[in-house]
Amino acid sequence: MLRTLLLLIAFIVVVVMALIWTGYINLNRHADGTVSIDAKSVEVGTTTTNVQVPVVRTETRQVEVPNVAVTNGQGNTQ
Repeated sequence: MLRTLLLLIAFIVVVVMALIWTGYINLNRHADGTVSIDAKSVEVGTTTTNVQVPVVRTETRQVEVPNVAVTNGQGNTQ
C-alpha cells in the first residue's frame, strides 16, 4: 500500500516537471521572492478533416491451388 502511494506521488512529480519543462506551466519568480504560476489553456475536442484511409477489398479470382490426393488402396480418392 505504501509502495503504491509513493509510486503515485513520484508519477505526479514527474508529470508536473514535464509540464514545466514543456512550457505548459510557467513559474515566474519575482524580486521579492514570490512565485506566480501562469498556466496555458489546453483545448480538447474533435475536428472534421479529410484523411486517406487504406481500404481492403475482396474479389473473386480463379487461381491454381495445390491438390493432394490420398488413396486407401481400394481406388477411392479423397
